Amino acid sequence: MGDIITEKERTLEINPLKSNNKADLHGEFIQGKENIAKLSSEWDKLFTRAKDTSPYLSRAWLQTFIDEDHYEGIPGLIAVRSDTELAALLPVSIQNFFGFRFGKLLSAEIPAYLGLLLDPNYPDAIAVAADTWIKEKIAHIFINKHVSSLDEVTQNFVKELNCRGFKHKYGYQRICYGIELGCSFDEYMQKNKTGKRRRKLGYAERQLFSSGNVEVKNYKGREITSEILERIAQIQEESWLKRRGASVLKEQFYQKLLSNLSQAGFGSVWIMSIDGEDAAFAFYSITHNILYYQYVAFKLKFKSSLSIGQILLMQIIRDACENGIRYFDFGHGEGEYKRFWSNHNYNVQWVVAGRGPAGRIIILCYQLAWLLAGQKRFLSLFQRIRKLKNNIKIFA
Repeated sequence: MGDIITEKERTLEINPLKSNNKADLHGEFIQGKENIAKLSSEWDKLFTRAKDTSPYLSRAWLQTFIDEDHYEGIPGLIAVRSDTELAALLPVSIQNFFGFRFGKLLSAEIPAYLGLLLDPNYPDAIAVAADTWIKEKIAHIFINKHVSSLDEVTQNFVKELNCRGFKHKYGYQRICYGIELGCSFDEYMQKNKTGKRRRKLGYAERQLFSSGNVEVKNYKGREITSEILERIAQIQEESWLKRRGASVLKEQFYQKLLSNLSQAGFGSVWIMSIDGEDAAFAFYSITHNILYYQYVAFKLKFKSSLSIGQILLMQIIRDACENGIRYFDFGHGEGEYKRFWSNHNYNVQWVVAGRGPAGRIIILCYQLAWLLAGQKRFLSLFQRIRKLKNNIKIFA
């Protein structure tokens, strides 16, 4: 990933001023809301030290799922400590199915990047986390449906489980697009867009701002109030996402989730208004100088040749360049606008690890499911069933 990989490699270097001896680390499995809440300060400090880590491993994100009971099973944390500080954290939810325990990562129902949160000064904490999984008999099966191909820490955790008798398989790979920045907006455009394309975008931007009273405002961190969150939820409600059954920001849980990200200083909202009416928005988080583009929509009534979504995104990319953002991550999945703006891509995929004959059978079941998901006919049928389910939900 160019500079990103180089930076990741730098973060995994050992700091000789701190102990990296596995014997100096100890792990425990923490359950119960009160016990998890006691880790708040340490969790925040660990997240700050864990470079290149997405907001999906922050306390602001994951604690919301715990506090709002937005999970299946029983939540818990594998915590690895040194004598002085928290070295690693793995948030999981344990589910029982016919006597088998499945350990799934918290918040997996929302497309994200999930895995082991690690202080790079303690690389041996990965092995201690795997030891703790075995010692505490946390689960027979480990499942992570959102492991990034760039996440060496979580991949190494799976390897450590493998060394302890687990078998594992990766599958159901999905693409993730992004923009390698670390440059001015003009430099980015010169490198990635033809002269004709640059002129066309410039013309579209001028046309939009001359079509009426167009305003674009950015709200950051604690500036993002409940009123702002209600405004973007209303935009989403009047967008094409409503037809897909994916308009979720009006729900109390999502309002709380975005509020917590914002109060932690990660969130940023852009709202475009036309003649005094909200027309489009984008919500994203920034952690460790990487921008994660999360929620975006525009009202259908403004769908026209003005390309408000395209112009708003261009404004955000320009601002990201001006503020020294080194990577702009579009998240999971395909999208014409993602392909248009991106200059880099990588993958996110499932990983399943299990022990014994039952574990191998479960892995085979997942492999079969991934194979079927890759068949266009099966995938088309699944999408039609899901669309029908969403429509029933809408009119219920």
